[in-house]
Amino acid sequence: MDIASQFNVQNIRALIFDMDGVIVDSEPFHLLAYQEFFQAYDIHYTEEHNQEFLGSKDLSMAEILIERFNLPQTPHSMVQAKEEILCRLLKDNSRARPGLYKVLQEASELKVPLAVASSATLKTIELVVDTLSIRQYFGCLTSGDEVKQGKPAPDIFVLAASRLGVDPRYCLVIEDTLNGIRAAKAAGMYCLSIPCEATRHQDHSLADFRLSSLEELDLKPLTRAASL
Repeated sequence: MDIASQFNVQNIRALIFDMDGVIVDSEPFHLLAYQEFFQAYDIHYTEEHNQEFLGSKDLSMAEILIERFNLPQTPHSMVQAKEEILCRLLKDNSRARPGLYKVLQEASELKVPLAVASSATLKTIELVVDTLSIRQYFGCLTSGDEVKQGKPAPDIFVLAASRLGVDPRYCLVIEDTLNGIRAAKAAGMYCLSIPCEATRHQDHSLADFRLSSLEELDLKPLTRAASL
């Protein structure tokens, strides 16, 4: 699909990937990790609870959940406990989203720099890219823990672009959540929405364009002007 002409997106000089739901189908494991954590407190944590926080930083979630359920935890201790469960699940179950390896290889051949900008902790990001054997494709890995404000604030995408040395106007963000799309647009970047099963119900209309899979993404028309 020639999205460059269809959606007036061109001169892309860098790609910035969200992780959960874009690189790996990890949203179900975040839910399972929280459910296992809450079992110790006899709290039934549901998918409806989790939907409220899709795309948010774990630390921000922890602050809200601790107050809501009156938990005897600090935000940092809760995140650490949840991360231990999540890392076990991801290590055993991580699968790349369809088309990921194709897009990474094409970007490498076109010499388009790549970054991950995820609300997840750096430990989790590193686990995923190493489990999928894709770390070598990325110029930087940027975590929500490294910025003051999480998505939908633009901070994480601005930081990733700065690390790549690319003006935000020439960055394309690949996202699957409404908060992520809002963050990308607030950063002054193009945004491609590829919803996963957990985020299909969300509003993706703010994205510049939407595809059903990375398999449909052709980078050559998007980067042609930048390479001239």
